[in-house]
Amino acid sequence: MSAEIPDRIKVLWFLPTHGDSRYLGTSEGGRAVDLDYLTQVAQAADTLGYYGVLLPTGRSCEDSWVVASALAPLTKRLRFLVAVRPGLQSPTLAARMTATLDRISNGRLLINVVTGGDPLENKGDGIFLSHAERYEVTQEFLQVYK
Repeated sequence: MSAEIPDRIKVLWFLPTHGDSRYLGTSEGGRAVDLDYLTQVAQAADTLGYYGVLLPTGRSCEDSWVVASALAPLTKRLRFLVAVRPGLQSPTLAARMTATLDRISNGRLLINVVTGGDPLENKGDGIFLSHAERYEVTQEFLQVYK
């Protein structure tokens, strides 16, 4: 088995849906989430030729699906990497959301399957499964989702 070497490396940027800061690890110079700023970042990434943007998921982030839906019509080529979270959403709803956003963005949706994360955040979202149980749920989720 040989690895396929892509003709071009695909680089994604990070969309700061939880706010932005000048300094890593601090809120110094912090900037609150603002659709105009997210639009500016997405359009800059699009213009500069980035393959896409990662929209983070988590309790301190704006909803990645809503943000991607808002920004897709304001960009031309940029792809949007959003999270599907087994155990937090049903596979049929996730599949419908995926198909819809992919269709209205002209095929520019990328999916990030997030099985776990911060234990406190999982509990806040009503997920009380162990690491192994989350992966079992994910396997079943993906069978239905596909």
